[in-house]
Amino acid sequence: MLKIRMSSPRLQAQTTRPASRVVIIGGGYTGAIIAKLLVERGLRDIEEVTVFEPREQLGCGLAYDVENIDVRLNVAAHRMRAIPGSPAAFLDWLQTSGTLTVDPEAVTPEGIFARRSDFGRFMQEQLAPHLDSGAIRHLRQTVRSVDRQNEHWRITDSSGTAISADILIIATGHPPLSRPPVIDNLDPLTASRIADVFAPNVFDGIGKSDPILIVGSGLTALDALSRLDALGHNGEITLLSRSGLMPRPHAGGGFSPFGDFRSADLTSARKLLAKVRATIADAETQGIPWQSVFDALRQHAQEIWQDLPMPERQKFLRRLRRWYDVHRYRMPPQAALTLEKGLNMGRVTVERGDLVSITRDGKDLLAWIETRNSGSELRYRRILLATGPEFRDYADHQRFLLGMHRDGFIQADSLGLGLSCDTGGRALSIAGTPNATLFVAGPLARPAFGELTGVPEIANQAARMVDQIIGCCARDTRTIIVSPSV
Repeated sequence: MLKIRMSSPRLQAQTTRPASRVVIIGGGYTGAIIAKLLVERGLRDIEEVTVFEPREQLGCGLAYDVENIDVRLNVAAHRMRAIPGSPAAFLDWLQTSGTLTVDPEAVTPEGIFARRSDFGRFMQEQLAPHLDSGAIRHLRQTVRSVDRQNEHWRITDSSGTAISADILIIATGHPPLSRPPVIDNLDPLTASRIADVFAPNVFDGIGKSDPILIVGSGLTALDALSRLDALGHNGEITLLSRSGLMPRPHAGGGFSPFGDFRSADLTSARKLLAKVRATIADAETQGIPWQSVFDALRQHAQEIWQDLPMPERQKFLRRLRRWYDVHRYRMPPQAALTLEKGLNMGRVTVERGDLVSITRDGKDLLAWIETRNSGSELRYRRILLATGPEFRDYADHQRFLLGMHRDGFIQADSLGLGLSCDTGGRALSIAGTPNATLFVAGPLARPAFGELTGVPEIANQAARMVDQIIGCCARDTRTIIVSPSV
């Protein structure tokens, strides 16, 4: 008898797991762009995206949720690159939405420097379709606690409601501004005359001729200066900082980035400084401004940072960071004009020193400022705090972060830059191990990246993180091939 073995058509059996639920804590630009990319790229793999953000709108955060039309972005619109895959999206929106018609001052020889509030509106429009469809759920609540339950994250908000997530992303952005130690011991009445420039209604009640002390001399201080100028303030203003350094201006002419920082052996702060100086000198011989060198350096700053040994990172932060910041984070042309006008009139002065004491004298505040060689007592009506955010001990700033730190899920980094994570954004536990379901996004992930404050860098990190999450959450499909004998 002849037996014939035949293969029947392949029969496939598939087994899948449910799509993942993602929770993002923080709905500023970082949280918003991650949510947008998750719903657009993870149609099959992401079941639900929830964003905890107490503000009314997503995509604005502290930086872009401003009503002051005189506060502007410090980056030209064509360099924002806010939407991965659509680098000109913001510039195109400015030109087609009619925004430039009502804000002609945005157009300068150095580029289009839009209002911060307009970038916030742009991000709201980017998210609106996903919010309307329910693909993104916005919960206007603060997070009270985060813990693990049955291999899922349980997030409990301020109302006591808890939801579960397979993936948790911390995108809480910048912490509060650092405060000079002298302020902590003031009596309530004196302290009431001192305010954070981001506080609501902080400029209300300031007289047009009131002398003002602004503690800080960075971009936040320039925002405050621009706001006072727009309100018609004509009194004396002092900008005080330990370094006395201020953001540099932008260059006109549309120059491209200049310099090659990829092939250099930049494994120390000294080598990096030497390379930057040599490249600037080379650029000057060709009539190229130094700003183009820093634009090139910015493109490779993350790789340079990651190649620096820890002692060299510490040295950079201690000796070069402030110099890097004022050249990297340049002032918008509109703010540069306001500053120049104030300096030329003698109404604005920049002081290098420390604020060591504050006393009240009637309606005035007497501030003792100590410089390197001397000290002086100056009289002000109000003191505005425009210092940088305090990233040291980042977990101390919010209750849920304190709890996660106590439980060992997260740790503040030793350099005081944010939360420890790997280059994939995965949070490092107290034991130093990465967690595949817990991510750190945006400026608080700077320990792993160094350069992670500007929108383009955050957008790139968001895109890589989303692709990584989708890759890990992709449904497992197992195909069984059956070839029965006949």
